[in-house]
Amino acid sequence: MEIIQIIGIAIISTILCLFIKKDRPEFANFIAITAGVIILLSVILKLNFIVEEINKLADRANIPSMYISLIIKLIGIAYIMEFAVSLCKDCGENNIASKLEFGGKIIIMSMSFPILLSIIDAIIGIIP
Repeated sequence: MEIIQIIGIAIISTILCLFIKKDRPEFANFIAITAGVIILLSVILKLNFIVEEINKLADRANIPSMYISLIIKLIGIAYIMEFAVSLCKDCGENNIASKLEFGGKIIIMSMSFPILLSIIDAIIGIIP
């Protein structure tokens, strides 16, 4: 029941933040960031199983591992960027959050370009 632990961490951290925010808002931000990192680290270990299963499916479907690896990296970047943007917003740094989000989108776009090129090559190969 790891979900109960994660929810417990979130609820306790939220209550602590509410009590501390009045007197020491900087400590409330620290508690929120710490709780977020603890939650992230506790669930990130679960991703190994998912990645292994996706790789097995890709092998059975004869999909090149380069594409699967790239897609998994892109999904990981999207999740990590969303987490970082949320942390920035929680701390009241909306300007930094928007720049971070923009940067993440550019990184994802540039990393996905090889997949786009291979799709275009496949389409060109089909058309006589």
